[in-house]
Amino acid sequence: MNSGSVMLVGGPGSGKTNYIARLWLAFQARKGALRADRLPTNIHYVNDAVRHLMALKFAPRSERNMEDGRHDFEVEVRGHGGAGAPRKISVPDITGELWRRAVETYELPQEWIDEFKGSSSAILFLRAHTRLNAQPMDWVTARDILQMHAGAMDDELDDDYEDEDEENIAPGAIAVAQPLVATAGQVVGVAEAGQDQSAAHTHAQPKTPTLPAQVGFCELLRYLELLLSDRPDGSRPRVAVVVTAWDMLDDDAKKAGPMQYLGKEFPLFAGRLQTPGRLDIELFGMSIVGGDLRGKLEFRESLKGRDLSEVGYTAVMRDGAMIEDPDVTLPIAWALGD
Repeated sequence: MNSGSVMLVGGPGSGKTNYIARLWLAFQARKGALRADRLPTNIHYVNDAVRHLMALKFAPRSERNMEDGRHDFEVEVRGHGGAGAPRKISVPDITGELWRRAVETYELPQEWIDEFKGSSSAILFLRAHTRLNAQPMDWVTARDILQMHAGAMDDELDDDYEDEDEENIAPGAIAVAQPLVATAGQVVGVAEAGQDQSAAHTHAQPKTPTLPAQVGFCELLRYLELLLSDRPDGSRPRVAVVVTAWDMLDDDAKKAGPMQYLGKEFPLFAGRLQTPGRLDIELFGMSIVGGDLRGKLEFRESLKGRDLSEVGYTAVMRDGAMIEDPDVTLPIAWALGD
C-alpha cells in the first residue's frame, strides 16, 4: 500500500477546519473522486467540526494562545472514484494561529520541517472577503491624498509666512530669542509635565504593524517550495491553492476564476503564483455549503433536513470556463495526483 501526507497550510480563519468537516461528510457518504473505505474513530477534532457544520454553523477559529496546535489524522483512501489503489495518507493540520506565528517570526520548528520534507503535496487555503486579510497601503491613493493635504496646508499657511516683521529685520541681522523667565512654581510645573509625558511614553505600547496578507501568502508558498519533496515519479511537488468562501463573490468574479480574483485582491501573491518554479500549482474555489451560514436566515432554513454531503462545490476551470463541481475532494485528489 502506498502512503503519503498532505500538508494543510493557511492562516487564521482561512477555512481549513470547515473544509476538513465537509471533506469528512463526503468520505462518509462515499462521494467524490477520492473515497475512504474506513474512517478512523479517534478524531475528536474532526468530529467537533462536523457537529458544528451539522448544526448549520461554521466551526470557530482556533484560540489565539493555543500552544497544542496540531490536529493530525490518518485515513486510507482510493482515488478515481474508489477504483484506484489504496493509499494511506496522513494530514498534519497545524492551526492558522501557529502558521501566522511562523510567518511573522520566520521560524519553523524542526518537527514541521520534517513533515514538509516527507510530503510532496500541500493545500494552501486563503479566504475571500475576510477582515483577517490585512491589506497593504494603497500608495497610489495615499500619494494623491497627501498631495491634496499638502496643497490645502500651503494655502492656509501662505498668510502666516508673509509676516511684515520679517521685512523690518536689517540684512545680515540675527534675531536673538529672548530668554524665558519663569517662577519656581512654573519650573516645577514644566518638570512635572515632562515627567507625565515620560510616563505616558513609558506606558504607551507601540502598535505592532500587521503583515499584509499577500506577503504572508508568499511566505507560506516559499516554505512549500523550499521544503516539499519531489513526487515518487520525480515530478514536481503539487500545491493546490484553495480560495474558500467562494460563494461570497459576485457572479462576474466567479466566472473570471481564482487567478483573476487573486490578481485583483492580492496582485503580489498572484504574480508569485505565475512565476515559474519547482511547484506544480493549481487553483480552486471552494464553497463548503453553497452559501453563507452567517448570512440570511432563509438560506439556513433551506438546509434543514438536507444531506450536507450534497451541498457545496469546488469551483474549477475546465475548457476555459469555470465549473461548480459538487465534488469537494477535488483539491486534495489533485494534490495527491489522482
